[in-house]
Parts: sequence; structure tokens; C-alpha cells
Amino acid sequence: MKIRRDAVALSSILLTVALLMLAPRAFDLASTTHQSRFRDIATGADASAVGDQIAIPNYYAPLGIASLTIIAIGLVVTWTGYIKGSRWTYFVMFVIVWLWAFPVLMLPLLHAVIPSWRTLEWTRLIKEAISENSVGRAIVVPFVAFLLMVLGLALPVKTFLLGPGSSTRGRANEFS
Repeated sequence: MKIRRDAVALSSILLTVALLMLAPRAFDLASTTHQSRFRDIATGADASAVGDQIAIPNYYAPLGIASLTIIAIGLVVTWTGYIKGSRWTYFVMFVIVWLWAFPVLMLPLLHAVIPSWRTLEWTRLIKEAISENSVGRAIVVPFVAFLLMVLGLALPVKTFLLGPGSSTRGRANEFS
């Protein structure tokens, strides 16, 4: 396989890194399927009688499974058609970034961070994200992944929307 050095290849690498950054958390969410009944969580003799009647809704497992599916689709699309410059793959990646990654990753993050924006210690947050598995990592990793995805979409815009080798000046002169 010949490796090209252009915006589409760099964009494919950025999208792959971003999607793979999100995979561990999606695996964690998907593995919570066994915690859906009260009896599985509680212990003791009284819990078994109540366990058949009380179900705890588990919304994290379906989110994890759906996220793993979207990550797999994104990786397959990126390395089969996107790297070749097919226009439909740009649309698929645009949908993944703005209709999946933004609502799932960024909206909860923005909801949690915006009220404490001014009092948040950014340097400490980044140091925590690098050194240990903490709240800092829960904030920084989705933000960096989303930033890489947006950058991965922005780099090859000219290639996908205008076609390779075209410029706006050349297209304007076509109609004159």
C-alpha cells in the first residue's frame, strides 16, 4: 500500500486516532450489561425477593454498544473510501462527527464545564488527565478527540467539496 502525503491522508490518520481514543470508554459502557437487575447489585436474603420486581434501567450499555458500532463504521469508512477521496465518505464522517460525537461527547461536557468555566484550573486539569484516571481525563479526552475529528473534517474540505486540483478562482472563470 502506497502512503500518500496529502490532506486526505492526514485527515484519515486524525480521524482514526480520534475514534480509537474513544473506544476504551465505549468498551467500558458496553460491558455494564450485567448490572440491569436489582438482584445482581444487592446482596442478602431480602434482595432476592425484591430482585424480580425491581429493574434498574441501564442506559449506559446501549450507548456503549451503539458507540462501538459507530466507531467501527467510522474506521471502515475512513480506511476504505475516505482515504481514496470518495465524496460520500466525507458525508458519512460529517454525520458521525456532528450527529454522534457532538451530542454524545461535547454536549454533556459543555453542560458540566460551562458553569465553572472561570474557576476551573486548566493546568491542573491537564496534568491530572495525563498522570491519572480522573475527572480531568474524563474532560480532556473527549474534548481532544472531538477537536481531532473536526480538524480531520476541515483539512480535506477543498478536496472533497471542490474536487482535486480545483480552486475557487478556476471555477468562477468557468462560467464567464
